[in-house]
Amino acid sequence: MTLAALRGEMNKLYRQRVTYMSFAIILVLVALIAWGSHHQRERLDVQERIGSDFVLAGRTITALFVSRAVMDVTLAVLMPLLIAVVAGALVAGERHSGTLRMLLARPVHRSTILLAKLAAGWSYAIALTLFLGLVALGLGQLVFGWGDLVVFRGGLTVFEPRTGLWRLAAGYGLACAAMCTVVALALMLSVIFDSPMAAAGLTVAILLVSGAVGVMPYFEAIEPHLLTAHLDLYREAFRATIDRGALLASGAYLAGYTLISMAVALIVFQRRDVTS
Repeated sequence: MTLAALRGEMNKLYRQRVTYMSFAIILVLVALIAWGSHHQRERLDVQERIGSDFVLAGRTITALFVSRAVMDVTLAVLMPLLIAVVAGALVAGERHSGTLRMLLARPVHRSTILLAKLAAGWSYAIALTLFLGLVALGLGQLVFGWGDLVVFRGGLTVFEPRTGLWRLAAGYGLACAAMCTVVALALMLSVIFDSPMAAAGLTVAILLVSGAVGVMPYFEAIEPHLLTAHLDLYREAFRATIDRGALLASGAYLAGYTLISMAVALIVFQRRDVTS
């Protein structure tokens, strides 16, 4: 991949309004979550959630808690949707506008162009995911202040602030890896289909169908192999004891889905008459 090709794709991506609309949507959503949590704070009865035999003293809603909570709200549907819209237009959008013909007229190999688009898409997914965490952390600090990271999933786990921050960083790092797989899937569909909306819509549809199949009892045998079974690997970072085996397995599945998607995309992009 040449730096010139990568620079060109980055410039095109970050000059689009839809790219920055995604950041604006995330900002508004996090602000609404922080505002709602602040005004409903008195109704959050921790003792009722964890049982009458336990009492948790101190603040449970902190900057770290908000930054962790927004992950479940956004990473399941909203973040993949925003990424699919942008990544789904990386090839199909240029073909639809007629600029792909001029791009391929340059003395640059097609695989170089496609890999540059993948790298640009990855940069967007990583930036959007980290933006989510930083905005949630900043607004959480402004509204609720600093404190322990309290995790209620799978029981009650309390991390002191320093450990909680490290766990949060690890969780967002894993979320970035998952969203990069969504980019690869959307880019593959962007190569196959002419319409950017079709590529984005099919990406989201695949994720929704995969998620629906995963919760059906009679598909238990294939559930561990579905993409959506591994997009939430960030949750491993918030367990009291991290299951490294499960983490590596999910990472391997995501890498496999990414490689398969890019292999298909490269084959189609090389052979298909994408300039007509």
